[in-house]
Amino acid sequence: MLSASSRRLRCYIAAASDLCASNFGPNSAPNRYPIHKRMPLSTPLDKPLFSTISSFTSNSRASSFSEEDAIVNQILSDLENASPLLESSYKKRVFLSSKAFNRVLVAAASERNDLSLVSQLVQVAVASRRQPLNSTCFLTVAKAFAKSDDCGELLRLTKQVMEMTSPNMTIINRVLFAFGECGKIDKALLIFAQMKALNFVPDLYTHNTILEILGCAGRIDDMLGQFGSMKEAGIDPDVVSYNAVLNNLRKLGKFDICLFYFREMGENGVQPDLLTYTAMIESLGRSGNVDESLRLFSEMKARQIRPSVYVYRSLISNLKKMGKVDLALKLMEEMNSCDTEFAGPTDFKRNKRL
Repeated sequence: MLSASSRRLRCYIAAASDLCASNFGPNSAPNRYPIHKRMPLSTPLDKPLFSTISSFTSNSRASSFSEEDAIVNQILSDLENASPLLESSYKKRVFLSSKAFNRVLVAAASERNDLSLVSQLVQVAVASRRQPLNSTCFLTVAKAFAKSDDCGELLRLTKQVMEMTSPNMTIINRVLFAFGECGKIDKALLIFAQMKALNFVPDLYTHNTILEILGCAGRIDDMLGQFGSMKEAGIDPDVVSYNAVLNNLRKLGKFDICLFYFREMGENGVQPDLLTYTAMIESLGRSGNVDESLRLFSEMKARQIRPSVYVYRSLISNLKKMGKVDLALKLMEEMNSCDTEFAGPTDFKRNKRL
């Protein structure tokens, strides 16, 4: 019997298919331009502000703090016309910082609660190819759409973005990741389904993002199914792919399956990193195979991969449980030694291609 979330996902995918057929099909007129319909670009802009912009050099550049503040304040005072105001700034080759652009997004999403305006702003920014967008911007967009059950505007936005940026999937990948970050799993999967329905090709990062989203949601069977699908599609998993699988299996205590994929990883020539070793040392230790966990611990040090305090504590705890107190004390001494260099926060950061 399907879970409620699975039923919702099927409904969303069905809706996506209908939208793709009726609005995004090959016979539909391209709706990329104009992006906004609120005010013609010929509309005079505030002279004190934009006389300053007109004096800028012709080279694309970010605005200074005072100029940027003036531009943002002008846009915020006339949110209804935010898109053409922003586009006029871009035509003057003046671009906001990602922090300033996010202020405009937040105002559109919170003050006006206008998903259409949020969509227009994102499309104008992406079309400029110069407006920086950071993870906070994408998270603001995801949170705005997360509040609505109507997926039509979201699918129109993601279609436009994919058309403007294909074959580069970086921006749409960041959108997917943002929806995963704010816990909107079904919407992330809906965008992924739309991507495939419109024949855009997901890249390795897309697949890795979906693996992580499914794993964090506890949907292990779906995660493993997706892992198999990416291999069938000719996408070779990398260390990030395997880490997503191993870590999420470990969290649910699926230690035997962890070992299967770890062996597959080695057979495919993918070198384990700190995250891999951490997951496997804990998995093997908790399953009672402390000898193998110690072997991996020695291997990671031989490969100049610094263990974390967490790895030491996991090993010590599991050795004590197995009655190997002497080994546990030896490791504790090593851990407390001033000569021991531990892995830091940056060593745990996920490899990114964004």
